[in-house]
Amino acid sequence: MSVGIAWLLRQPGLGLALRGGLAGKDRQIGFVQPTELLDPRPWLSGGELVLTTGLGLQPEEGGDYVRRLAEADVAALGFGTGLSHERIPPAVLEAADAVGLALLEVPYTTPFAAVSRAVTARLAEQQYELVRRAADTQVRITRAVLRGGVPAIVRELAVATHTAVAYLDERTGEVVAHPEAAAELAEHISELRPDGAGSVTASRPGRTLTVQPVTHAGVVSGYLAVQADRPLENVELVLIGHAVSLVTLELDKPRRLRAERNALGAKVFGLLVAGVLDSGDAAEYLADAAGARSRIRILQLHTPAAADVRRVLDAGLGARQRPLYARSEDEALTVLLRGEDTLSDVTALLADLSPPQARTLRGGLSAAHRLADTRRALEQAEHAVAAADAARRIVEFDATHGTALLASPAVRAVLESVAASTVSALADYDRGRGTRLVASLRAFLEANGQWEAAATALEIHRHTLRSRIAKAEQVLGVDLGDARVRAELLLALLIGEPAP
Repeated sequence: MSVGIAWLLRQPGLGLALRGGLAGKDRQIGFVQPTELLDPRPWLSGGELVLTTGLGLQPEEGGDYVRRLAEADVAALGFGTGLSHERIPPAVLEAADAVGLALLEVPYTTPFAAVSRAVTARLAEQQYELVRRAADTQVRITRAVLRGGVPAIVRELAVATHTAVAYLDERTGEVVAHPEAAAELAEHISELRPDGAGSVTASRPGRTLTVQPVTHAGVVSGYLAVQADRPLENVELVLIGHAVSLVTLELDKPRRLRAERNALGAKVFGLLVAGVLDSGDAAEYLADAAGARSRIRILQLHTPAAADVRRVLDAGLGARQRPLYARSEDEALTVLLRGEDTLSDVTALLADLSPPQARTLRGGLSAAHRLADTRRALEQAEHAVAAADAARRIVEFDATHGTALLASPAVRAVLESVAASTVSALADYDRGRGTRLVASLRAFLEANGQWEAAATALEIHRHTLRSRIAKAEQVLGVDLGDARVRAELLLALLIGEPAP
């Protein structure tokens, strides 16, 4: 902010007159500095209106005095007459014309304090006007977000500050600018791109360019560049900061809306699983998570890092423009997936887990079900989790593969009890006599009692196999002609012995 010399000359009651240095009459005054020092340069910073009565100034020294002020880049010289000098010394007048330094005569009746008050009051008015204009601009920019998003923010900022403004989207490379020619600022953004979160400003005569990063979720998502043909005022820098904040909020809208939608969907999903909400009522809220023909799957994950796993799933589904509807309970994370999601899809969603997180993860994926059968899908996912181990961290439930019963903890407990009195007895017999009754019985049962197939699998003659099976019946005291006996023994073998 500054005061023009022409404005100061027009102020009634001051009686100032321009006596020399007409070439400098358009300079702007930023401060008033009364001084009687013959060389005040060490205490000047440029742009001042220096007021002096010439106390101690000899007439022949006037030229050097004016030239020293010009070297200090003062805006103008106000020479008070009627005290030390009745008139402005000719050497001062000549030097002011020579160097183009505006020379004002301050009459004896005008106190220097009056000149200082006039300039200070005008600067205060400008400051107030700038602040008021900035406040109005902040309101306009904020309203602009509702109407037009980032383009509206850029436009309002450019109009309010009389600058060229451009926003560069770091991900897409898209540039939003006002006026249109400001799009070329994107090239300079790459040159001045800040490494950290702070802004960067480059100034040269006739141009000031400031670049501010826009961070979203802790990552730089873009850059706002503002170019002016002058130094930027502090209030304008505040407006730029406000615009950066609004752009950040605008970019954050999709994330916040997604988070709210996920929270609502997770709540509905939890009520559906608990049996509190009917599937017909839940369908309205969960339709965007269901797949073709409204089929769903349940993924249940057991992990001590449930929060981290949830974030990875959210990022993976978000990249696919899909919501995450999940409920957490202790170390269990239950997720609603589409019916067409496969085990490979689940693996891909969890690919960004760290090695320690992946090692502690166990999961089960249900078969595809209607939304009305969500409880059944959850049971299948729980059974599948029970079958997961270090070799197969994520298991898909499939009753046709003969693993459904074995995945049930209750069934496994019964079968382990059966195995303790059957498989263990055969294993003890084998160890004591060097026979292979356990392997032979398993091959026979898995071949559905087909002698040739079982003998071939064991690479022995069928008569040898018949002899071994007869011995197994004798040791166990059972009749393998009974289908129920065979079924129970096979399941006990699957529980009690690894596959050969």
